[in-house]
Amino acid sequence: MASRLPFRCFFALLIGSFAASVFSYGHTTTAVQEVTLEQLEARLQKEYAVIEGRFDHGPAKLVYPPDPRRRLREWQDDLAQSFVKAGATIEQILALHPSNEETWCERRDTMRLYSQPTSPPESRTVFGAGEVEKKARLLLAPPAAYPDQARAAKARGEVRLRFVLAADGTVKYIFPMKPLKYGLTEAAIEAAKQIKFEPAIRNERPASQFATLSYEFKKGRDLPPYFPEHEFYF
Repeated sequence: MASRLPFRCFFALLIGSFAASVFSYGHTTTAVQEVTLEQLEARLQKEYAVIEGRFDHGPAKLVYPPDPRRRLREWQDDLAQSFVKAGATIEQILALHPSNEETWCERRDTMRLYSQPTSPPESRTVFGAGEVEKKARLLLAPPAAYPDQARAAKARGEVRLRFVLAADGTVKYIFPMKPLKYGLTEAAIEAAKQIKFEPAIRNERPASQFATLSYEFKKGRDLPPYFPEHEFYF
């Protein structure tokens, strides 16, 4: 019996060492998998850049596939999937309970709307301008305030926003299709929230309609917004 004791002790120590290493490895793996808010926000910026790139290279700029209807559908599908990825990242951000949680919830809802695949109008609650009997009519669309930092940097260009003119008279689901730096995008979004309008009419009732509006900044001036020549399809 005495001769077996050292082996038993050695075996126990071996098992204990193995268990400790597994426990340590598990904690190390968990630590590696943890993602910070800063990392998620950086990832989201890259995903936003992909979406912006898809808007910039719309179906009119594509040459493949040859069939324009198929080209449009594939572009719509790719765009929707880009919004799906961004939405998944925002869900991860919300799981960390950020201080501005309400803002992140609005972003998540915006991603969900634009990630929906193309479907017949009868199955949707938001419609294109060509899917309503009477389009939404803007009553007041104030220009965006030109930020001091943009003026100091002599920044200029166009911020293009996609949003919904909702049936209840509010502007919702704002997404910058074409953003600019120096606070210009944020200024355009704030201006868009102040828009007053008459909702679209569909089936003799107020309806929510997609809209695109451009805010142009140049020579230190903020110009009145306007509807761009080309619309995008959802």
